Amino acid sequence: MSVQERESAAAAVPIDERETVVSDRVPKSVLFVTDTDIYGGLEVHLLGMIRRFRGPGVQLSILNVGPNLYAEHMDWDEPAQVSVVCKCKPMSIWKWFRAFREAKPDVVVFCCAWLGTFPWYVTVAAWLAGIDKKYSIQHLVPPPVAKVEGNSFRSALRRKIGGAARRRFGWRVPATFWNKTICVSNAVRDSLVRNYRFPKNKTITVYNGISVSKFVPSENAGAAVRKRLGVRPDEFLLVCAARLSEQKGVDILLDAIARVLRDGVQCKCVIVGDGPLRTQLTEQALKLGLSDQVFFEGFREDVLPYLQSANAFILTSRSEGLPLSILEAMSCGLPCIVTNVGGSAEAVTDQVDGLVVPPESAEAVAGAITFLATHPDERDKMSRMTRAKVCETFDIEHSVAELGRVILS
Repeated sequence: MSVQERESAAAAVPIDERETVVSDRVPKSVLFVTDTDIYGGLEVHLLGMIRRFRGPGVQLSILNVGPNLYAEHMDWDEPAQVSVVCKCKPMSIWKWFRAFREAKPDVVVFCCAWLGTFPWYVTVAAWLAGIDKKYSIQHLVPPPVAKVEGNSFRSALRRKIGGAARRRFGWRVPATFWNKTICVSNAVRDSLVRNYRFPKNKTITVYNGISVSKFVPSENAGAAVRKRLGVRPDEFLLVCAARLSEQKGVDILLDAIARVLRDGVQCKCVIVGDGPLRTQLTEQALKLGLSDQVFFEGFREDVLPYLQSANAFILTSRSEGLPLSILEAMSCGLPCIVTNVGGSAEAVTDQVDGLVVPPESAEAVAGAITFLATHPDERDKMSRMTRAKVCETFDIEHSVAELGRVILS
């Protein structure tokens, strides 16, 4: 059965029946393993999944290599139901073995922000600890495989046992121990199977999902944001919700906005997010003369009012898996401008519910912004399509039900 067929089948199950998918199973303990010191899309996805896995017969816990990022983002009653254990780096195979033996889960799920988040020996430690069910969730398209050119004996040797070959082998080893590798988009899955030789029959796609009941269009809710920022109701406003890092390509967005304004098209943009490049990006905006057009709002726990205040969403990433921010924007009825990386183009269909542009091209991004700013009728048509697509394909209730069938089977 294809991913689309499975999603359609899940959509046909009433909500009240889907919520019992997990609780009707035999008792299980599930340990989710992360390695992170920032709260981002992976962590949001994990807590959303845990909230829907909670119920009779399932014991849930998180082991994070790093600080406890989850406690402050949990609902008031969750800490009593979901234990969070934090470990310090580095973690040897012996320390991992002991951690798994102490937790004694029936199932362990490795939540991977990127390929190679966990060294190969972490999965081996779980196997040695006697854990039968081991899964990974891969959130990002891995980097392209480095090719060694040349026909010499040395080149052939490097292709077989060189540093790049050893790294690929080390990344591929855990996949042989995992019962399934779960990918958040087909782009992630295709790359793992094609470039890194992950077992095709043990690698599946389960799309990220968001709450379509929470992220809804509302002009009134967004009016307060516009008023605070000094943006008139008739002005074209973009919103970008992203971590201020190299991966997200916000520097390209700023260059594109400067081009749009030079061409005489009025546009303003609010950027919601924080990160290591904040100072650099704010300085870039000042140099480009964008201080009155671009607003850096920093990290916000609730991005919904910003999405509801905007006319369109934009994300100019250099690499992705399947960003929750795009799905949240689409659920709010925003046409989206995205770069053709990872699963972004699986969410946004070019010229239907948004515009898909090449990565690293400020010129193409500027053209897309200009089109949406100057074509309100087409923008409205796209807006209606985005909401319908998310409700059909990216509802978190559907995706978590599918994850439950895989992980708790």
